[in-house]
Amino acid sequence: MTNGNIRNGRATMARRTLIGGAAGLLATHASATAQAGWPNRPVRIVVGQPAGSGTDLLARSLAPYLTAAFGQPFVVENRPGAAGVLAAAAVAQATDGHTLGIVLGGPTTTARALNPSLPYDPASDFRAVSLLTRVPFVLAVPQGLLPVPSLAAWIDHVRAHPGQLSYASIGAGTVTHLAMEELKARLGIDLVHVPYRGFPPATLDLVAGRVQAMFTVPSEAVPQLADRRLVALAQTGPRRLAQLSTVPTLEEAGLPDSAFFGWAGVVAPASFPADIAEKLAATLRVTLETKPDSRGGLDRVGNEILGTEPAQLAALQVQEAARWNAVIARLGLRGTD
Repeated sequence: MTNGNIRNGRATMARRTLIGGAAGLLATHASATAQAGWPNRPVRIVVGQPAGSGTDLLARSLAPYLTAAFGQPFVVENRPGAAGVLAAAAVAQATDGHTLGIVLGGPTTTARALNPSLPYDPASDFRAVSLLTRVPFVLAVPQGLLPVPSLAAWIDHVRAHPGQLSYASIGAGTVTHLAMEELKARLGIDLVHVPYRGFPPATLDLVAGRVQAMFTVPSEAVPQLADRRLVALAQTGPRRLAQLSTVPTLEEAGLPDSAFFGWAGVVAPASFPADIAEKLAATLRVTLETKPDSRGGLDRVGNEILGTEPAQLAALQVQEAARWNAVIARLGLRGTD
């Protein structure tokens, strides 16, 4: 065995020891939390996207591990609609101490800027628990829309058909909506917004040509690209995904300062105890690190798997609110846009 192999072997053993020790510590923490009274009944995980969506798969993959760690069932409840606001409201207004949510950003960042009568305050009615994943989007169009697919050709095609083409989003106020509106303003193009209740139904209509563009997620786009049902024009991260190595970023395609991501995070009502949120975040982090099947397959289609401390999700929400609320104000958008 070479010195390099010995060093690698020792490093691997050290990592395994560290992870094993962390897992044991988490089991002790979870047991102590249960003895302290939480959870003493089933825990709801409210998801604002439909069954079969990436967020739903992630929630259902994590639930059995949380059940094992905390000794009570963790039950996923899908409540799609209103761009995730219905699900977020259910979490914000819960008083049982046993309701969590997995949100995609808008409901806890931009929802009030679009809807002043929102029944909760995104900035104060939630406790951040953990940022689970981060992922760039893919700007995709139906196969056959363009003779020679490229971002420049798509822009020319849209300019030649002002107001005649549409784009899909997963709801007003989501990044899939706000980013396209920002792109429209930046390029001076006219597309009609068609909101959907999640990526699966929006992607189906995109494939069928009922809408002509969308910022979708790799988990939805990659299979359709492989089957030549969709064409990818650009991706929104600062660098190319390995799964989409031939697809340029927006910046490479000539749009500087255009990188953005989607993300999923666990939140609880503001009254949720901070110490339990910390323990829950620690359990999520080690589960995602050590149990590949807890990731819902998202790591295989471009998602960065994280599992952060509560403070990191809280900081991201503040940053995202500042960025996208500025877009809403600058463009004069409303919840029906």
